[in-house]
Amino acid sequence: MNRQSELYRFARIEGYLITLARLQEQFKDTAVNLEEMKVAVARQLAKENLCAPWRTSETERAGCREGMRLAAFQFLSQYRAAVETLQLGRHI
Repeated sequence: MNRQSELYRFARIEGYLITLARLQEQFKDTAVNLEEMKVAVARQLAKENLCAPWRTSETERAGCREGMRLAAFQFLSQYRAAVETLQLGRHI
C-alpha cells in the first residue's frame, strides 16, 4: 500500500472513531427525537476544525472528514433503526 493511501486510511479510521465516540457520549442516557439528533449531527459535521487536528496533510484531512461523515451516517442509521423497532413493538 502506498504511503498516501495509508495516511488516508488511518486518518479515516481516527475520524470515524473520534466522531462516533463524541456522538455516543452526547446522546448517552437521553431520549431525543430523530430531528434533534439530525441537527446535532449536522452541527458536529459543520465544525470547521477536524476532530483530529494533528492530521495536517490534505490527504489526512480528507480521510478524517470521510471518517467523520461515515460515523455520523452510521450513528443516525442505528438510532433510526432502534426507534423504528421500538415503534413497531408498540403496535404489536
